[in-house]
Amino acid sequence: MTLSKLTTAALLTALTLSTSGCIIHVGGQDNNDKDNSDYSSVFGGVDISENKQVGDLSSVNGNITIEDNVSARDVNAVNGNIEIDNNVQVHDLSTVNGDIRALTYLSVKRDVSTVNGNITLGTDSMVGNDVTTVNGDISLTKTFVSDDIKTKNGSITLVKGSVVGGDIEFESQNDGGWWSDKSPEHNPPTLTIDASSDVKGKIVLHQVVILEIANPALLAKVERRYKGQE
Repeated sequence: MTLSKLTTAALLTALTLSTSGCIIHVGGQDNNDKDNSDYSSVFGGVDISENKQVGDLSSVNGNITIEDNVSARDVNAVNGNIEIDNNVQVHDLSTVNGDIRALTYLSVKRDVSTVNGNITLGTDSMVGNDVTTVNGDISLTKTFVSDDIKTKNGSITLVKGSVVGGDIEFESQNDGGWWSDKSPEHNPPTLTIDASSDVKGKIVLHQVVILEIANPALLAKVERRYKGQE
């Protein structure tokens, strides 16, 4: 999901949500309860209990928590984190000012993205499209990403057999956007890939990046496209 789409989603969420000032807890006595309803909150969180099948989830100024064996559609948080337990299926995950953290067996049909927040995906997770951050680190453990991983101001870590089907791209920090970090003390991000992980596409660097890559064959895929290296 692009920055403009995230911003639009944040504005639409803020304008359309009707529940405010409380935490919405979707619990259930019966397993595999399928209501397919949408849940949203302003100045409060959204908690989904295990074995639920729900629709879209959104929160402004509150966290979204999803327990084991839940199925949901688009999940979006503005000024809040998304916390996911085991064996969860969603269509899309996005935050503005919040982290996304998942334990094991997460399945995302489309994208995982943040504007200001880290992304951490645990063992046996799968992402159907891209994983992107503007300001935030990306850490994947035994995770498969079908398409690309992109970041502007963040480090990327792939361990324990993680695979990227497309490219890894560190975008330029000097595009003049409000999110760019131009401070003189800014440290370069780090790309860490252990010996068991792989990138099928290219590793494209539009800025200086510290490379900690265990497999020498992956170093041949590095393309430096920043000033002085083109």
